[in-house]
Amino acid sequence: MLSLPYRVVVGGESIVVREPSSPRDYRELMDVQIRIWGMPDYSEAVTYHALIAAHRNGGVVLGAFRESDAAVGLVYSFPGYERGSIYLYSHLTGVVPEHRYRGLGYVLKRAQRALALEKGYSLVKWTFDPLRSSNAYFNLAKLGVVVRKFYPDYYGELADEINRGMPTDRVIAEWWIDSPRVSGIVEKGARATVDPEKLAELNPLNAVSVQYDGQLPIITEYRLEHSSEVVVVEIPGDIEPIRRNKPELLLEWRKALRAIFEYYLNKLGYVVVGYTILHEEGRKRGLYVLWKRSLEEVLEGNYLWK
Repeated sequence: MLSLPYRVVVGGESIVVREPSSPRDYRELMDVQIRIWGMPDYSEAVTYHALIAAHRNGGVVLGAFRESDAAVGLVYSFPGYERGSIYLYSHLTGVVPEHRYRGLGYVLKRAQRALALEKGYSLVKWTFDPLRSSNAYFNLAKLGVVVRKFYPDYYGELADEINRGMPTDRVIAEWWIDSPRVSGIVEKGARATVDPEKLAELNPLNAVSVQYDGQLPIITEYRLEHSSEVVVVEIPGDIEPIRRNKPELLLEWRKALRAIFEYYLNKLGYVVVGYTILHEEGRKRGLYVLWKRSLEEVLEGNYLWK
C-alpha cells in the first residue's frame, strides 16, 4: 500500500505527492487546474476554499508538487451519498501536459485509494468520457473500475479545451477499492485487458461495425441485441485526429455510443469489465468488454476471457 508523502521522479524531475498543508498549497491546486484542462479562466475551476472545505470534511485532496512547492497535478474528491450508503466522489484528477503518460496520474490514484481506505471508504466514483480511449484504458485496465451507468450530456456545455463544443456524455466509474478485483490489479500488477483470441472463443456480440477512410474510423452500423452475455464495443483508438479534422464524424460516434450504452448498461444491466487497445495495420482500436454478470461476481476478480 502506498504511503504519503510519496516521492517519484517524473521526466527527470523530483515530484512529491502529498496532502496540501498550507493556504499556498490550496491556491496552487486551484491554479494548476487552468493548465491541466486548458480552462479559459477561473470560472471553470474549483476554488481554493472549496478544496479546503472538502479536505477538512471527509474528502481526499492531494497534490503533486515540485521541490519549489509548485503544483503539477491534483486529486479533488469529497463524500457522496446514495440510497443510505456513503462513497467518495472523485471530481478531479489531472496532471499538467508535460508530465502526462509518465505514471504520475497512476501514483495520484493509488495515493487516493490509500487515504480513502484509511478513512473507511469502500467505493470511489467519478465520471469519464467513454470515447477517450486513454481514459478508458487507465480506468478499466490499470485501476480496475467497473462501469454500470451512462449519462448523456452529464455536465452540459463546458468551456475548456478538452470538452468545448461537444456533448459531455459520461459513464460512471465505480472503483471498489477493497475488492479482490481492484486489489489484484492495483497491488499485484494485473490488468483488466482483453486477450482477443480467448475473447473470440466466447462468441461475443460485436456491437459496432467499422470501416476506415484512411486513418479515420467510420461507424457503419451498431447493433442493439440481447443475444450474448458478452458484448464488445469498439471505439476509435484516438479521437483527437477526428476532433481536429472531422468533428461531424466524432458527433456520429458520440450518438452511436450513446445509444449502445443506454441500451446495454442502463436498460439491460451489463457491466463494463475490461478494455484494451489493439494496434493493427498502423491503426489503434479500442475495445470495451461488457459482461452480463452480477456486480458481486465481477468484483471477486473473475475474468471471463481467462
